[in-house]
Amino acid sequence: MIRWRRVPKPRAPIRLLLHLGMPKCGSSALQSYLSSSALEQVTEGRCAYVSLQRDGRVLSGAELARSAVSSPYGYCSSLGGDLIKALTAQQQRDARAVLEELGGKHETVILSCEAWGAHPAHFADDCLFADDRFRVEVVAYVRPQVEWMNSAWWQWGAWTTLQSGQWIRRQRHSVCWHSLLSQWESKPWVEQLNVRVLDGDIVQDFMADLGYAVGPQAQINRGLPAIVLRLFQRHRQLRAGPHDSAIDFVLSRHLRLDKTHTPWVMRPGLVRELVDFFREDNERLSLRLAPDDREKMLSDRRWWEADAYAGRALRSPAVLDRVNGAELEGLAVAALEAIGRLDAELRRCRSAKEST
Repeated sequence: MIRWRRVPKPRAPIRLLLHLGMPKCGSSALQSYLSSSALEQVTEGRCAYVSLQRDGRVLSGAELARSAVSSPYGYCSSLGGDLIKALTAQQQRDARAVLEELGGKHETVILSCEAWGAHPAHFADDCLFADDRFRVEVVAYVRPQVEWMNSAWWQWGAWTTLQSGQWIRRQRHSVCWHSLLSQWESKPWVEQLNVRVLDGDIVQDFMADLGYAVGPQAQINRGLPAIVLRLFQRHRQLRAGPHDSAIDFVLSRHLRLDKTHTPWVMRPGLVRELVDFFREDNERLSLRLAPDDREKMLSDRRWWEADAYAGRALRSPAVLDRVNGAELEGLAVAALEAIGRLDAELRRCRSAKEST
């Protein structure tokens, strides 16, 4: 008697979607949305957001949401590529097993870290994601480098010992988007690289690319008013170093101030120098974009012309001898109002705790 043995069908690879950043390109807003319950609700469980931790654990679901709520940043992201590389072989095996398990429950498993994009060298050909069980897609958002540099100066450079021109010239190689993304595209475990031009609401764009329509999202980590940045400069205990940015998120969340532009510190000569420096790399980038994004980039003068920034009011990047009195009074009022709201919230929490 012949016995027939059923051969199981090979399982389809798990779809991993890695969001690389780039830094200062909407990552905080996207990670805030992904860390909430909104993603699984909108996608009806077809997509899940997870976060790799320093000990190799993979946070997801309610545990990830609790971690995001308890963070001053208001979101949960994965650890940097240098730390992923440092995970032990057993920690990597355990993380892969969890990702595979989650992939059996969801169509797409999403991970995000803005520190990944600028450091492709941290991800070797045999890194954590290089596994036959995974089908890895990568998405990165980019924006014109001159504006990026001005924003990045106030995020990191202003809290170093370097002058603005020095810091910007040192950093410019790190935002040659095409050169960086070409390194990602060449990795053998990356099946697809999708580069998007940041234009408007990153959450709406990201979700639309997944096939879901969502409404406009609240702005996260928007630039702080000039008066706050100037106080940081004068009182460095508030913003001691480039990576002590938690206070930025806290103040952005609680101070109800009119949205203002970050002080513009890019001198016209430096703007022209940067536009020329990035031109060839940007031309190459435009050729690899999808048609809609290519049109956005080619028609946006900020990528190609120094004159696009001619109307910006130049401000000194140095520490000012005195701050604007009217702006300081406005900040004081907003701060007092925030204290009142936070005190009321604290009393409600205490009351709820006492009643349980």
